[in-house]
Amino acid sequence: MEIERRVEPGTRLDLLARWDVSSVATLRSSLAAVSPPPVRADPRVRRSDALIPGIDGRPDVRVRWYRPAGLEGPLPCLVYLHGGAYIMGTLEENDARLDRMAAELGCAAVSVDWRLAPEHPYPAGLDDAETVWRRLTADPVAHGIDPARVAVGGASAGAGLAAALCLRLRDLGLTQPVLQLLVYPMLDDREETPSMLALRAGAGHWGLWPIEAQRLAWGAYLGALPDGPVPPTAAPARATDLSGLAPAFLGVGDLDAYLDEDLAYASRLSAAGVPTEVHVYPGVIHGGFLAHPRTPRTIRFLADALQALSEAFAPAATYDDHL
Repeated sequence: MEIERRVEPGTRLDLLARWDVSSVATLRSSLAAVSPPPVRADPRVRRSDALIPGIDGRPDVRVRWYRPAGLEGPLPCLVYLHGGAYIMGTLEENDARLDRMAAELGCAAVSVDWRLAPEHPYPAGLDDAETVWRRLTADPVAHGIDPARVAVGGASAGAGLAAALCLRLRDLGLTQPVLQLLVYPMLDDREETPSMLALRAGAGHWGLWPIEAQRLAWGAYLGALPDGPVPPTAAPARATDLSGLAPAFLGVGDLDAYLDEDLAYASRLSAAGVPTEVHVYPGVIHGGFLAHPRTPRTIRFLADALQALSEAFAPAATYDDHL
C-alpha cells in the first residue's frame, strides 16, 4: 500500500498517528503541532475575509472569500465547510485547495468559520452554515455570485455539515445547491459499520484516527442534545428520507474508517433518486484530500472533485447532460 511506505518515524503522518485523546484541548494541540504553515496566496486569486450578518438572532459568521483575479461576477460559488471532527479546524487550512478551485474553475469560493464543539455543540455549526447559505442566496448580486450555480461541500466533519445543510434546506423548503461535494464525510455516530468496527478493534487504518478520538468528537458535538433519538441534521446517516436532495459527489479512501458509512449513505442517496457519483481511492487515508497530492491516487481525488464542480457549475447543467 502507498501509505505503508510513507509512515516513517518523526514525519507529520507519524505524529498524526499518535493523537493525545485525553481531552478536546489535547486533541487540538496534537493537530496544531503538525499543522503546516500558512500558504501564500496564489497570484491568480484574490482572498478577503468578511463577516456575514447572523440571521434569526444568531451570531455573525466569519468567512474567507476566494475569487479569480480580474474576473467579475456573477460567478458560480462553492460554500466550503472545513473539517476537524466537529471540534477542530480553521479557515486557513483550506487556502491552497480553495485557491486552486477558484483559479482553475473560474469560480468564487467562500470558506465558513463555523463554531466548534464542545463550546458550541450541535446545532451551532449547522446554524452558521445555514446563515451563510441564506445570506448569499438572498442577495447574490451583493456577493457577486450566480444564485443558480451555488454548491456546498467540505471534508470530514465539514462534509457531514454539508450533507446536514442539504437536509435542513429541504425540510425548510429552500433551494438546494447544484452539488453537495462530500469528501470522506463524517456522518454516523453509532460505530456500527464494518470499517468503524475495525477501528474499534484496532485493526487497520494505522491508528490515524483512533476510536477514542471519534468518541470524544461525537460526544462533544452531540453533548447538548436531550435524551432521545439523534436528529438526522446532527448525524445525516440517521436520516430515513434522502429524497429531494442536491446531486452528490462522494469520495473516500479505502483506508478510511468512514468508508462503509460513506458508501452506505451514497447508496441510499442513489436509491432515493439523488444523482450520486462515488469514488473509492485505494491506499488513501482519511485526510488524504487535504494532503499535498504526491501519489497518483491523491492527485486523482482532487482532479475528480474539481471535475464534479466544473460540471455542476456549467450553465444550465442538468444531470442528463452528464450522461
